[in-house]
Amino acid sequence: MHKLLALLTAFYIAGAQAAPSCLIDNTCMEYNGQLIDLRTSTDKYMDKAKNCDPLIESCSTRQIQYARSPELSKKEFQRLVGEGGSQYFIPLDVNKSDLLILAGALSLGTVVFANDREIMDFVQDNKTEFGQQVATVGNLLGREAILPVAAGAYFMGAVLKDGKLKQVGLFTVAAGIASQIVAEGFKKTFHRVRPHDGDSPYDFFEEGNNSFISGHAAGAFSLATVIAEVYKDKPAVPYIAYGLATLTVYARMHDNKHWGSDVLAGAVAAHLVTKILMRTVLNPERADGSGFLIIPQFGRDISGKAYTGVEIQWRPKAPSRLSQCEKSKLEGRELMALCFEEAFNK
Repeated sequence: MHKLLALLTAFYIAGAQAAPSCLIDNTCMEYNGQLIDLRTSTDKYMDKAKNCDPLIESCSTRQIQYARSPELSKKEFQRLVGEGGSQYFIPLDVNKSDLLILAGALSLGTVVFANDREIMDFVQDNKTEFGQQVATVGNLLGREAILPVAAGAYFMGAVLKDGKLKQVGLFTVAAGIASQIVAEGFKKTFHRVRPHDGDSPYDFFEEGNNSFISGHAAGAFSLATVIAEVYKDKPAVPYIAYGLATLTVYARMHDNKHWGSDVLAGAVAAHLVTKILMRTVLNPERADGSGFLIIPQFGRDISGKAYTGVEIQWRPKAPSRLSQCEKSKLEGRELMALCFEEAFNK
């Protein structure tokens, strides 16, 4: 059970609330002479802010601004309020192999990015009936098949008492969530136009666009990486797993949903996130405390229009702290007694 909990909390919701900023984000209301931050309040207060109930208290200026805003429904507002105070931490245990993969991907990505339009034209000009069937399978592997595979693998592992199958099920869920958080972070940061919405692959930072990176490619390669890592003692398994994931890459371009650099970035990001996550969970003693802190954000611009975004911060390696046991110059029985006492009191 403790392994399951450790896996599902490999990246976790820290729950730390940011300093109150409701005056800036227009998400507060005045009640009985106090400002109430709606990020941490109840549905009752949200109802009051939305409806500006004069029987309870007269509406504040900011309540009126919110109530008159047509851009954000109450349901959307409640969803954003629920996310607004959360922080997500993804631990990072990078080794030389990861850095080599990243360097190679950046080099290849530069070439693909420079030729995104030509690559997309080639794919669109060479569609076939067989290609459509491949794309259908690829799209399933990138999204719809992930949870059934995870549940099926864990169930079969439990029935057959196969630890590897259970690992596939658990890691697929945890790594899939982590990969999608990273993908959403990129989407909310770069706002790249999708191929079916524009001719140029170089239109970025326009609200509403979310082409970079591909969430489907991230999902497929997250699943493939889990299977490849768990069964890396079987030489054929990684080739089969990554080969099937490549179908999703093709599918997203075939359906004119993503540029080549979108799917490449999604695949590489998910592969690295999944490997790092698995390494951190299976070898927690190697983790150095570094990682990415992902903070969902929302608010209104100066015109009153609602916006959402994601802030990504790098948390550096924590300074190492030697225990009293490690620093002690005692020897023999006295050292053992000190170490046992320190371990017991932690």
